[in-house]
Amino acid sequence: MRKLLGFITVLLLAVALVACNGGTQGGEGDEKVDKLTIWADSTYWGGENGKLVNQMVKLYQEETGIEVIYEPQPNLKDKMKGAKLGGETADVVIWDRWETVAFVDDDSLVDLKRYIEEDGINLEEYQQEALSEMIDGDGIYGLPLDIDAWGYWVNKTLVREANARLKAEGKPEVQELPKTWDELRETAIATTKRDANGKMTVAGMNLDTAGSFYSYIQTAGGQMLKEEGGQTKAAFNTPQGRMVIQFWYDLIHEHKVFSQELLGTGGGTDDPFVTQLVAIQSNSLLNGSRFYEQYVGDKFEYEFIPFPKGPSSDLALTPEDAGKYAGGLMGGFGLTVPSTSKKQRAAWNLIKWWITDTDKVVQWANISQLIPAKISVIEELKAENIPNVRNVLDVLPHLKVRPKAKGYPSVETAVVMGLIPTVLFGDGYMRGHDGSPAERINALLNDMERQANETFIFANM
Repeated sequence: MRKLLGFITVLLLAVALVACNGGTQGGEGDEKVDKLTIWADSTYWGGENGKLVNQMVKLYQEETGIEVIYEPQPNLKDKMKGAKLGGETADVVIWDRWETVAFVDDDSLVDLKRYIEEDGINLEEYQQEALSEMIDGDGIYGLPLDIDAWGYWVNKTLVREANARLKAEGKPEVQELPKTWDELRETAIATTKRDANGKMTVAGMNLDTAGSFYSYIQTAGGQMLKEEGGQTKAAFNTPQGRMVIQFWYDLIHEHKVFSQELLGTGGGTDDPFVTQLVAIQSNSLLNGSRFYEQYVGDKFEYEFIPFPKGPSSDLALTPEDAGKYAGGLMGGFGLTVPSTSKKQRAAWNLIKWWITDTDKVVQWANISQLIPAKISVIEELKAENIPNVRNVLDVLPHLKVRPKAKGYPSVETAVVMGLIPTVLFGDGYMRGHDGSPAERINALLNDMERQANETFIFANM
């Protein structure tokens, strides 16, 4: 009887191992893995950017003999949810880091801490702000692939044309690559063009970008959120918050450097920056690099700059504050393992090869022209010589990732991006006030604060 029970126990253990690990190819028994699948969001990593990934995939296949299938997904998040219901799955995902917390809560990502510790990976070697987006509690759900800075793409050809005109008129030239709010305003004014009837034909800058509020409030010397009484609350209803919206409002309505009529569809050959209808366009280093390279060609010269330091001299609380504060949004991607993968150790090995091996990090940085997240490699690449990247280096220590607070994505998209345009481009908050921009901006910020705090309370119920 004892022998029979022993046999049954061994049998049950074997069945369990096969069920959990897919035989020799799952979990810890994946020594014989011969194929891995990588997913990514095709919005970012399809097309030209997908070719970059395939270059790294080819290198991995050549070195390891493991076939890697790269499949950009039109709707990555839905695809991952489908995998949890029994659909096909990936083994590694190129992951938009700011989405990590939500998917950890849904048990969709593997905690890689055990592998990291077993293989002696030193996390201090990585840019800590970027790494923080992959950490939730005690879990580490991936490693940062790159650092993607947000800022402005500047049409240098249009700025030079404006400077030639200003010089001929005996007026001061403007900065080709503005570094402060004051310089940005001057360059936007100078590059704005109108026809003989006064209709705008070129906008100095695109100001339909309320999503930049998080970056701008940093450059005003303020902050987005605060912790109070154990709760996350809005911290933007401040003089710094008012500075940001007032600065934008004045650019649109007083200096008249932007018209929504020039925006077009914002994609492909019709993009307003590509067609030179906008001289200064907000975008990220990643989004713009390949996109503009693909569509602009040699039509004009352009370069990336981080969000300029603020505030402006006319809005600063003290003269010393003008142009004092650096900041901005740090975006970027990481590599993670979905919980549905049955080849988790092999998936980790691929991540380790790509992100922890210095030679591979250098290769990826050269291929992608993105800022690597491994600190030593930034110096090794002599990044100060790389166009676009070099302009970010001075402000890199000041860039912040999006807050990980529950409910923040809704605050950014529904509250900030939903309400600010009602004052910048509409008649929002006119009723009950004297109609002045200052009164309307105050009312807007009061409403934003109220809705944001309600969102945080609901998200944490």
